[in-house]
Amino acid sequence: MLNMNRATLLGHAGRDPEIRDLANGEKGATFSLATTEKWKDREGNPAEATEWHRIVVYGPMVAAVETMVRKGDAVLVEGRIATREYRDREDVARTVTEIIVAGRQGVVNVLSGRRVEPAG
Repeated sequence: MLNMNRATLLGHAGRDPEIRDLANGEKGATFSLATTEKWKDREGNPAEATEWHRIVVYGPMVAAVETMVRKGDAVLVEGRIATREYRDREDVARTVTEIIVAGRQGVVNVLSGRRVEPAG
């Protein structure tokens, strides 16, 4: 039996990436990604719903995310879905679902054209 855990999302970065130093000496990046579905309701009025995704990036791709991803950018992300539990500051058990981008199968592509101002 074959198994696959893969998510592909195309949306807009909700904030600039947060870069952290990991215990193993490498870096990790996290940012939020918004995907919005748009439709017309029964009366023909426009409607929309936005879903927020937590993106976690490990490995060499962190450097590209750090320099290229900015709030509002259109971003294509491919990775695996992971759910984990943790305890917050008030010691309440919480569950979070993340898209993990790591290894050769992880992809982060910035699709927004970034204008570079000429020097001088």
